[in-house]
Amino acid sequence: MGGRRASLSFPCDDGLVRRIAVIGNGGGGKSTLARVLAEHLHIPVHEVDEVQWLPGWRRAPLDEVADTLEAWASEESWIIDGFGPWPVIDRRMARADTIVYVDFPFRIHLWWAAKRQVASFVSGRAWGGQSVPPSSLLLFRALRRVHAMRPDLLELVTKSGRDAKLVHLRSPREMGRWVSDVTRTAAGVGD
Repeated sequence: MGGRRASLSFPCDDGLVRRIAVIGNGGGGKSTLARVLAEHLHIPVHEVDEVQWLPGWRRAPLDEVADTLEAWASEESWIIDGFGPWPVIDRRMARADTIVYVDFPFRIHLWWAAKRQVASFVSGRAWGGQSVPPSSLLLFRALRRVHAMRPDLLELVTKSGRDAKLVHLRSPREMGRWVSDVTRTAAGVGD
């Protein structure tokens, strides 16, 4: 498969991380990862789910979503977590100096999404700016759809030399090591 193993540093050319695109299937910890990076790197974080879903998990109009995502990607620095319309994702990947692709085995995405779903029902708190979690059927259909798109996602994050700026996280352990390294580096430890 394309892409390299998770780097212990950011792959951007000048070492100054300004624009990080986080992408991958649901239930992989992307939003948590994005918030941790934002906290340690002092870069604003944007969650695509908050603009692509209206209350009750109804899809927002694609042109409005695209306009918002394009505006975010035109900012000087950002962490953008999630998908959106395909042409917008492609332009975001081109603008990013770092692409983080969370690509765990499908069973892990399923398990983590199921645990999040149960926790959301128990706590009464959802994600993506919603007051309730989506129906389990909607969620698991989305997971299957994104998993089926995996070859297209791999092509997207590696095309036109993008693999040079890719951090391809293939397991929770790999993600944990990479996040630990990033947070230690951001804190100035181990320089």
